[in-house]
Amino acid sequence: MSGCLDPGEQPAFGIVREIFEETGVTAEVERVLAVEATDRAEHANGDWTVFMDVCFVCRPTGGVAHVHDDESVDVGWFPFTDLPEMPERHNACVKRYLDGAEGAWFAQP
Repeated sequence: MSGCLDPGEQPAFGIVREIFEETGVTAEVERVLAVEATDRAEHANGDWTVFMDVCFVCRPTGGVAHVHDDESVDVGWFPFTDLPEMPERHNACVKRYLDGAEGAWFAQP
């Protein structure tokens, strides 16, 4: 699950909103798992951007998982052993969680 913050929105509020908007599931943030910058990307207009990824551990609190907006084509619950294809940075967060990471990971200066 990923998305962009609305102007002035705090990250934890943004992920809860994005989860609901895309899946119809309400969620509660438990903790931050990782923070890192994405690779530099060039847009069609020539602008360059770097996004800040904040990976949260969340738990569902209600709702039924379903396609809830026009940004999603499929929604479901998956066992860790059978996750759909995801970007490598998402796989890294899942691995950190499964490895039992207790604190937030971030690149050290």
